Amino acid sequence: MSDDAYTQGKPFDVLNSRGLAGKKEYVSGLERRRDEQAISLLVECLCDESWYLRDQAEQALSRIGASVAPVLLPLLEQGLWYTRGSVARVLGRFGYRPGVPGLLNLGEDANETVAAAACDALVAIGRNGGTISIAQALHRLAPDVRRRRFGEIAARDRHLADRVERMLLNDELMSAEGGESLNDESPVVRAAEDGLEWEVLTGPPASPKRPRGGPGRGPCAATTRSIPPDCASSPTRRPACGHSAPSCRRWRGRWPWWARARRRATGSTRRPGSPTISRAWGWSW
Repeated sequence: MSDDAYTQGKPFDVLNSRGLAGKKEYVSGLERRRDEQAISLLVECLCDESWYLRDQAEQALSRIGASVAPVLLPLLEQGLWYTRGSVARVLGRFGYRPGVPGLLNLGEDANETVAAAACDALVAIGRNGGTISIAQALHRLAPDVRRRRFGEIAARDRHLADRVERMLLNDELMSAEGGESLNDESPVVRAAEDGLEWEVLTGPPASPKRPRGGPGRGPCAATTRSIPPDCASSPTRRPACGHSAPSCRRWRGRWPWWARARRRATGSTRRPGSPTISRAWGWSW
């Protein structure tokens, strides 16, 4: 099945002399018939050079339903670039899960429009209950190809990508059998996902991150270590960490050079003509 064979058909010789109205009428007539010959002629319309005729055929096939998908599937691997793009869009509208492997391979197409149409179709299938099909097909790809396809899906739908990633980490789902009947609502998929969510909800809470930087928020604030003797003996007011900032070894490196030099010389951190450094840091001593 190739585009060259379609371009020699008689319907296109007749359509060349018609305008847009004639093409629309022709496609509508095929859609009303819906027999095997009409479906074949609609598939031929996807191979025509006329964008308008291809668009009308895509819409007609989408309205007919997923029963025409098996006829379209071989066109993912052959034909002109606009034929492959049209087939990818139609399969995405159907949410046709058996087309996932072919669409993943089409993501490597040299034509960027075709590759983008294939990725959009994968996202549409995932939103239509085919996330497990995407995850299993990605699992069978080479690691570098898998990363590229996953990144393209994540750029379009982050929520879908997160769900695919969780499924990829589940060995039970990756080895599950069911063929075309396996979807996101299948018992095995629901059981695996519910078990994972329950584990996340009932698992131990994540340890809080210790705040860093600034008085009362530094490494001393979250520690239970005892106060060093040099800090405990200081008569000054202590910050939130319990240490005396001027004499605490943990905070000594945070003071400006002029404050450290003046304290060594005079025992005061006041700079002539400026407020005390304690006021700048939010405490006094």
